[in-house]
Amino acid sequence: MLSNEQVVLKIRRNPLFIIRGTVDLVIAGFFYNLYRSAVSPVPFWDDWRLVILYRTMMEDFFDQVFAVPAAWIGWALVLVAIYFLYHALRRYLHQLSTVYTFTNARVMKKTGILGVKTHELFLRSIDGVSRQQSLVGRMLGYGTLRIAGRGVDVLEWHYVSDIDSVKEMLEKRLLVKSTKSTDTSAGSTRVPTLDSVMNS
Repeated sequence: MLSNEQVVLKIRRNPLFIIRGTVDLVIAGFFYNLYRSAVSPVPFWDDWRLVILYRTMMEDFFDQVFAVPAAWIGWALVLVAIYFLYHALRRYLHQLSTVYTFTNARVMKKTGILGVKTHELFLRSIDGVSRQQSLVGRMLGYGTLRIAGRGVDVLEWHYVSDIDSVKEMLEKRLLVKSTKSTDTSAGSTRVPTLDSVMNS
């Protein structure tokens, strides 16, 4: 944070931001249960009508049944379960470590626990703010804010709670544009904020 920078609003997010990770976790659990059933004494497909028909045909024509070992199918299922578990944990860590900040000088998005990634736009460089909401988002009062900077730079805040009031506050701040360049006082660089422009 800069010397004269203050947090204007702490952006709250709807708890549904963890839903994608939860879906992946449920799918991982489903495939793990299939794996356990596949390596059990009686695999889950043992009583499937198509499997019984296949066995009957093989015994009638060849006097033996050609089949993939259940252990192989089990390992394939557990690999799929690990894949979805990895994605679930990755989504959880990404979403839980994401912080949106709105200060009197800029808007920021910070993500990461071990390695940190930040994306920020100074208020004076923002060209516009747009809102995206699904039907569920409209019902529950959350959505995505797309903050467009100069050029093609776009900062996105996902699952923002009370999105209308956040958008309104941000737009009110953007109505006053800072035209002063960076000034130096007491030997430290101070970036002009919208508050300092309004008070001058």
